[in-house]
Amino acid sequence: MAQTRLFDDPVAVEALFDALPDVVFFLKDVTGRYVVVNRTLADRCAGGDKARLLGRRPEDVFPTALAASYAKQDEAVVKTGRTVEGALELHLYPGGVTGWCLTTKLPLRDSEGRITGVAGISRDLNAPGEKANGYAELASVLERMRCHFDESLRIDELAAMAGFSVYQFEQRVRRLFQMSPIQLLHKLRLDEATRLLRETDLPLGEIALQTGWCDQSAFTRHFSRYTGIAPGRFRGMAGKRVP
Repeated sequence: MAQTRLFDDPVAVEALFDALPDVVFFLKDVTGRYVVVNRTLADRCAGGDKARLLGRRPEDVFPTALAASYAKQDEAVVKTGRTVEGALELHLYPGGVTGWCLTTKLPLRDSEGRITGVAGISRDLNAPGEKANGYAELASVLERMRCHFDESLRIDELAAMAGFSVYQFEQRVRRLFQMSPIQLLHKLRLDEATRLLRETDLPLGEIALQTGWCDQSAFTRHFSRYTGIAPGRFRGMAGKRVP
């Protein structure tokens, strides 16, 4: 299998991913222990020392709530053999700083097709500059999404506002942001939600309404889906340093 051959030389793969400062890369065995990590992951979670991560599991490295989410995802890949592709996730960095990543995980298999572990990357999402190719044609729609994410925004209406079909609109947003329009809208809402959770004592129901969710239940469901933890637990965790 191609993916097995690709990882036959983990040292070369590790060196390749060491050159990407905005990408976390790892290989894990079937029990969830790190076997290979790149420099970015070591810098963020182990003071730059890769050896401190090898043989450890997510619960040894990340805050409990996040670790449970990562471990559950790994276990699903090992159990089902299905790939996780481009999942929008909130990460907590050293110092309590939050940021968004797109995560992809795939099963590693031996020559007989048996799953032997998990390979994964998480790529930091950095907003494109206004001079980026294709930004200008979406500028008015992107501004509307930024300023009115608390309203009921429909993707087909946003596409029409930009003068594109839904398909064309989705392709252009993906080209700029590496995510779908609905993921981008959810990211804008959750960016504000995480800020309010960190900086205010507003009730969750009020935060839900201020960030475009119809009620607290919908907010909690979407927040938990993307971050792996409930908003109340995030509020208690935010600001704590990653080990």
